[in-house]
Amino acid sequence: MDVGLQLIFSSYGWDASVTDGTVYEQELYLAELAEQLGFDSVWPTEHHFFDYSFCPDNLELLAFVAGRTTDIKLGTAAVILPWNEPLRVAEKVALLDTVSGGRVRFGMGRGLSRREFEPFAGIDMDTSRDRFDESSMMIV
Repeated sequence: MDVGLQLIFSSYGWDASVTDGTVYEQELYLAELAEQLGFDSVWPTEHHFFDYSFCPDNLELLAFVAGRTTDIKLGTAAVILPWNEPLRVAEKVALLDTVSGGRVRFGMGRGLSRREFEPFAGIDMDTSRDRFDESSMMIV
């Protein structure tokens, strides 16, 4: 069995004096600690615009984690395909997998919050299934 750690990047309900920078520092510390403690993988989420979770590019974040770790697997929980250009996603995943020595575990999703869809150039959440299906076929 493999055991992973999901990185949420949330300040929801925290003391208002806790900065976003502090949240990032603490979550990145947990990613490094997870490797030291023997976890098999780390999985940051992709979310936008709200304090319940704010990691807008989990692939970019995992590139940072890859540079600070050696063995832990790097998973995306998940890259939200309707918000991302599929060919760019494929390139970024392939690049990260190459520079990390084959440690990437790619998770993709279609999104779940209307309030995150609205700011993305008028992407209608009701089209997310079709967008996901088309994008996933291009990537896989």
